[in-house]
Amino acid sequence: MKRVVCFLLLFNMAFFISANDLPKVEIKSKQALESQNISDAKPKREADLVDGLILNRAMTRVGHRFYREFVLAYRDIGGISSHSGLSIVERATARSGSKITILHNRKPIYITVVSPVSRNIDDQAAAAASRVNQTLRQNKKQASWAQFLDPDLAPDEF
Repeated sequence: MKRVVCFLLLFNMAFFISANDLPKVEIKSKQALESQNISDAKPKREADLVDGLILNRAMTRVGHRFYREFVLAYRDIGGISSHSGLSIVERATARSGSKITILHNRKPIYITVVSPVSRNIDDQAAAAASRVNQTLRQNKKQASWAQFLDPDLAPDEF
């Protein structure tokens, strides 16, 4: 019994915070919460957006499996991560399976149809990852050359 009481006494003393240290701990915790911005508001700067994000908007098991295999294949091939976000959208149909569209900045860059009885979903996802990576690299290269082809120094204001 004495051992238990001594243990509890030492345990409480080890984690005891003095009254002087309490405001410091509260300030640190408030600063940590303020640094984690979890607001749904639109970011003030474009640099605040998350790069490399791949959103899953699938509805069925087939769509979720395609998404999972796509992400794995995209990371395995070293896909470009400086894109401003990809979305994988699935539209399930009764006749032909699922129509899966991969969007970049809300523009479709790859469309495929996946049948639920198909055994090559993994191959389709790997091919999609390769093609999407190639398209994003090509778009990035074209964007870098576009600045030299445009004679205007700034875009139009209207």
